[in-house]
Amino acid sequence: MTTSAPSRRGLGPPALAAALLAAFAATGPARAQVDPSPADTVAAEYLRGFQAAVWDGLAQRLHPDALAYLRLAIDIQVDADTTGWALSNLGGAATRAEYDERDDARIFIDVMGWTQDHARGLLSSLVSREAELIGIVAESDDVAHAVYRVRTIAYGAEPVVQVATLVLTDRGWKVRESPEIRTLHTALRGVPVPRDPPR
Repeated sequence: MTTSAPSRRGLGPPALAAALLAAFAATGPARAQVDPSPADTVAAEYLRGFQAAVWDGLAQRLHPDALAYLRLAIDIQVDADTTGWALSNLGGAATRAEYDERDDARIFIDVMGWTQDHARGLLSSLVSREAELIGIVAESDDVAHAVYRVRTIAYGAEPVVQVATLVLTDRGWKVRESPEIRTLHTALRGVPVPRDPPR
């Protein structure tokens, strides 16, 4: 049986969809969202994100699960607060509907900016330190662990070795779990919310 090359009119739905998808990936905004960086580069930039307090860059290095976990800390604060303070300050939104519509990365960037300006002490353990990547241990083709040494900038503090887990997603390697993420989640849940409504 022989086949002829398909004409423009004869391109079937599956082939047409594949062609459009390839064209969009090559020229559309989705291409910019895919990061080809290897796991060690992502891990190093993740660590520098805390040290330099570059929250938008750090958000790009976090796995969606990590961003959702950090947002949960803000959700808890917003849900428990009847004054609206947590919504406007931690959530960075005027209404609950506006807050619910915002994505996890935007919530993270805004709350980190607010914390840096108004509750810097909560970030001291994450920004007042030096972190040095030791290496990457691959668990599988799409899971890796970054091993790094952390030196707290304090007299007499001993360096400690920590591990972060990275996962390869359709947008590149992302940090899904780490001691910093767990510490930050706890800190955000502990932000003191004023009992009196804002005036």
